[in-house]
Amino acid sequence: MVSQYWFPPEIWTMVFQMISEGYHYDIMDVRLTCKTFEKLATPFLLLPRIICAPSSSSLATLTAVSRHPVLSRSVREIVCNCSRFQCIKTLPEYKEALRRAYRFSGFDEPRSEEEDLGLNTAFSDYSQYYNNQAAMESSGEVIACLCSALMRMPNIERITISPNFEYELDDELDEELDDERNNELDSYHYRKWFLDPNPAYNEAFLLMARVLSLTGANIRELEIESDDADRGHGVDGALFRGMSQLSLSHCCDAFRGFRNITVTANETDINGWRTGNLAKILSGATDLERLCIHCSDGMFHISTRYILGTTVWSRLTSLDFSSTTFDQGDFLDVLRRHSGTLKDIYLNCVHLANGSWKVLLEGMKSFLSLQHVSIEDPFEEDGHEAIYLHGHALRNYLLGDGPNPLSIEYLLNLQEESVL
Repeated sequence: MVSQYWFPPEIWTMVFQMISEGYHYDIMDVRLTCKTFEKLATPFLLLPRIICAPSSSSLATLTAVSRHPVLSRSVREIVCNCSRFQCIKTLPEYKEALRRAYRFSGFDEPRSEEEDLGLNTAFSDYSQYYNNQAAMESSGEVIACLCSALMRMPNIERITISPNFEYELDDELDEELDDERNNELDSYHYRKWFLDPNPAYNEAFLLMARVLSLTGANIRELEIESDDADRGHGVDGALFRGMSQLSLSHCCDAFRGFRNITVTANETDINGWRTGNLAKILSGATDLERLCIHCSDGMFHISTRYILGTTVWSRLTSLDFSSTTFDQGDFLDVLRRHSGTLKDIYLNCVHLANGSWKVLLEGMKSFLSLQHVSIEDPFEEDGHEAIYLHGHALRNYLLGDGPNPLSIEYLLNLQEESVL
């Protein structure tokens, strides 16, 4: 019989690559064939990112990957699933939570014995999921697992906080429904009444800050994602209003190595935002190169001085803001402080207070030497409609020698051209 070793390793590598592009589990089976195949096929199992949540199955997977000599070095990103079960003590409270969750589609009371069974079972399971989650978090098991795993995975570059991944439920209950009950319970009715965990951005933010501070991990990127299902809208001011000095210290330490930061926020609890704690935390990112602040729920009416403070980041090259409100003087001060480094500016649906876009553009022109710029749907404080800014004219002005696209001369010329 011809030995499998007759083919050179390069041929087997090509074969395994084609297999990996199909059904992923086939590569897992191939690795079990022999030591040679294990060595050649393992690179096609490499995980660029791993998702973790405060559940036993998720943490077990994270631990197993971190202990694998090859897989642990392949992970570049940890995604923290920020969805959490809430403390709901009674069935009426659970039903009220369901009404809030289904406020658009409507909530119907159970109308049959089978639906009653589905509702009661869903509430019972939800309570057990919450109790398991609370026990793991209060015992320190979650943070201990994250810290030890992170220290065993030396190539992590990115942390993402996101609610956009399904929570692993199947292995979390202590016991399964018995056969008789399982046969009685229609899975549709059970799923209809089961309340999904809600995004808990603030808690996840503090958890990951503490993990990064305790481990001293050298992470380059942080992204706080918006919720695709529109159940939550990023971190809010309560995170900063109630922040202890210890938590603030952990956050400052955690941000020390970040170069690329994306924050999804909402303006709930304005007094929390006005503490200036976010500005203190961001000041810890001394090597910051790119900062994005996105508001996913309406407008963010918090002055930039509470977010950016007076810090000068010597490597800051890119600013990206959407659905926010700027004070003209504050923002021009930010641009002036970073006139030597800023190259890219992206502004989307930004409201300008105490000034005008024409003056702001003149300031950007005089302070900066931009390479890329985009301003979409700009508003002024008293205006209810977006100011029209032609993209080509804007770039021609800020990147070249063209006229200010909001100047009287340019607008008159544009009007004359349209008449002709």
